[in-house]
Amino acid sequence: MDTIIFAGLLGALVAIWQERSRAVVLGVWAVVTVLTAVLLNHHITSSLGLGLSY
Repeated sequence: MDTIIFAGLLGALVAIWQERSRAVVLGVWAVVTVLTAVLLNHHITSSLGLGLSY
């Protein structure tokens, strides 16, 4: 998940540096937010198997 976040930040930085429109920068942020939320949902709903048995 960290890779997606940092890649999105890099993409937004490149878009700002290349002086793209505000819509492009916000689009990058929106895509990264959705991808992060989907991945977080996948990890939260998966079983962790934390049962302790001695």
